[in-house]
Amino acid sequence: MNLAEALNAALPEMPVRRVSTGFPKMDPAAVVKANVEDGEPVMVVLNRSTDKMFRFNPTQWRIIELFDGVRNYEEIAALHAERYGVAYGADDLREFAAGLEDAELWYRTPLERSVALRQKLESGRHQHTHRKSKWGDIAHMQFSAWDPDQYFNRIYPYTKWLYSGWFTALTVTLFACLLLLSLANWQQIRLDTVQFYTFTQKSASDLAQFWLIFLFLGFFHESAHGLTCKHYGAEVHGMGFHLVYLTPAFFVDVSEAWVYASRWQRLVTIIAGIWVEMIFCAIATIVWWGTPPGSGAHDFAYKIMLLTGAAVVVVNMNPLIKLDGYYAFSEIIGFSDIKEKSTAYLSGLARGQIFRLPVEMEYVTRRRRPGYVAYALLSGIYSYGLLFTVVRFSYNVCSRYSPQWGFVPAGIIALVMFRGRLRTLMQFAQTVYLDKKDRVRAWWTGTRVAIAALATLVILFAPVLHETVTARFVMEPGERAVVRTTIPGRVVSVMAREGETVTAGSPLIEMENREVRSMRAGAGSEFALTGMKRVEAQLDHSDQGEVIAEHARAGVERTIAEEESERLSPRAPISGVVMNAGLKNLAGSFLDAGTIVAEIGATGQMRARIFVLEYALPRVREESLWICWRMGGSVSCDRE
Repeated sequence: MNLAEALNAALPEMPVRRVSTGFPKMDPAAVVKANVEDGEPVMVVLNRSTDKMFRFNPTQWRIIELFDGVRNYEEIAALHAERYGVAYGADDLREFAAGLEDAELWYRTPLERSVALRQKLESGRHQHTHRKSKWGDIAHMQFSAWDPDQYFNRIYPYTKWLYSGWFTALTVTLFACLLLLSLANWQQIRLDTVQFYTFTQKSASDLAQFWLIFLFLGFFHESAHGLTCKHYGAEVHGMGFHLVYLTPAFFVDVSEAWVYASRWQRLVTIIAGIWVEMIFCAIATIVWWGTPPGSGAHDFAYKIMLLTGAAVVVVNMNPLIKLDGYYAFSEIIGFSDIKEKSTAYLSGLARGQIFRLPVEMEYVTRRRRPGYVAYALLSGIYSYGLLFTVVRFSYNVCSRYSPQWGFVPAGIIALVMFRGRLRTLMQFAQTVYLDKKDRVRAWWTGTRVAIAALATLVILFAPVLHETVTARFVMEPGERAVVRTTIPGRVVSVMAREGETVTAGSPLIEMENREVRSMRAGAGSEFALTGMKRVEAQLDHSDQGEVIAEHARAGVERTIAEEESERLSPRAPISGVVMNAGLKNLAGSFLDAGTIVAEIGATGQMRARIFVLEYALPRVREESLWICWRMGGSVSCDRE
C-alpha cells in the first residue's frame, strides 16, 4: 500500500448526499404480475430500468404498493393499518424502504442515477483484490449484446402463423419423418456424429464452415425464443453470445416472459429454440435422404443434421447446466434457482456434518433434501466434467503438434479455468485449519509422529510400488480376410451388415450377370441334349464314342458355368465380424471384378496395438511388464 492509498483509506471522501428529498415510489417502467411459485403466491416485479427481477410475498407487496412518492412513512403506516389491520412503525417502514433502495427497486431520476454511479465508482476505485475478469466467471462469460425488441416487432406480424394449429401439426409430422429416417440410418448417423465433433481431425476450412453453420443456426434458435416471448405479450431487450462452462451458446433475454406469461407459456418459450432446430433437422434429413450421395445438397443437409441432431438436443436440454433444459426443468418442478440452492445446501451440509464447522443454512423441507443432494452432486460432476473435457481437448490438440510441451498450454488453460475454485479451496482449507489446529496439535503426540514417519518411509521404499504408463490402444482381430468380386455383376441383394457375425462359407451379397446366367442355361440345355443323344445311341446300338465325348464336354461346360454362377455370390472365407461400413449401400450398384465387398475379422483371437508416447518409452521394461486394460466396465491384467 503506497502513501496515497493509505491516506485514501484513513481519510475517505465524504459520500455525496442523495439529491432527492421525496419519498420512494415504484419505477413507472416496472412490470408487475401475480404468479404462483412452489405452490405459494408471489408478486413478480421486473424493473426495466435496471434489468432486475424481484419476487415479493403478498405481505411485502401490500406495503410496497403504498409507496407512491407522495405519502410519508407515517401516512403509509396509518393507511396499511386501516386497510389490512396490521400496524407497522414508521422506522420499520423506513428500514424496509432503505433495503429496497439498495436493491435498486425504487425509481431514480437521471440525476440520482448519476450520483449513485459516482458513489459506486469512488467506493470501489481502489478495490483491486479478487477482482473478476472483464469477461466474468468461467462458468458464464458474456461477450456482447444488443436490444432486439424492434427487430421482433417488425418480424412478428409476418411470422405469427408459426404459432397456428396447422403449422404445429405439420411440424409434428416432420418430426415423425425425422424419427423414422434416423432410426433406419442410426448406425451411420451415430458414427458420423462422433467423427463430425472430433475437431482434432478438422482443417481450418472445416472449422470455419462449422462455425458459420453454427452461428446461422444459433441465430434462428435464439430468435425463436425471443419471438415466442413476443407472441405472449412480453418485450425482449437483450440478445448476444456467451460461454457456459466454455460451451459456446447464444442467449436472448426473455425475462419478461416470467412476468407476462403463464407456466405453460414460459415452457413453450424455453423449448422454442430446440423446436426450431428440430424443424431444420427434419427438413435437412428429408433432403439428405432424397438426394444422391456426393452431391452438394446431400453433404450440406447432412452437416445440418449433425449440428441439430440428437447430440445437440441432449446437450441443450440437459438440466444440469444453465441452458434451455435447466430452465425447462425449473418450470416443471415449480421453482427457480435450484442449482444455487442445492449447491449451497450441499456445501453447508458438508461443512457442518463432515468438517464440523459452524455454518448457517437456509431451511430446506425434508421432502426436498434428497433431491437437493442428488441434483447438486450430478450438476457438479457434469459441470466439472465439461471443464476437464475442455482441458483434455486442449492437451490433445497441443500434443499433436508438440508431444513434449503440449502440457504447458493445457496447464495454463486449466489454471485459468480453476483459479477461482482453487482460491475458494485454499480459503476453505484455511478455515478448517484455524478451526481444528488446536485439536490436531493435541492429537499429534511424539509417539504418533514417529509411527506416521515410519509408515511413510515403508510406503515410499516398499518394493510393491510400481510405475504406471497410461496409453491408448486399439483392439484388432488376429486374422483378417478381404472378400473381392471375381466377376462383374449387379448387386441384387445384400445378406450381411456391418458389425454382423458371419460363418465361413456364408454368402455376403448376391449378384446378377446376364452372360453368366445365359451361359449356365445354355450349358445345362447342352448337357441334357447330349445325354438324350447318348441314351438314343445306346438304344440303337450305334457308335457311342462321339456322343459320349460330346456329353462329357457338355458336363465340363456345365460345371464351369455353375462355378461361374457360384462366384456371383461372394462368401466369407473365415468366421468373424463384418468390419467395413456401407455394405448395405451396395444394393443395386454394379461391381467390377476385383471390387472389395467386405472385410472379415476373426474375433476368436484379438491383437492389441498400444500407442505409447515417445517420452514414456524408457519407462517400459520388457522384463517386468504387466499390461492392464479396461474395456467397458471391467479391468483385466496379464503379464507380457
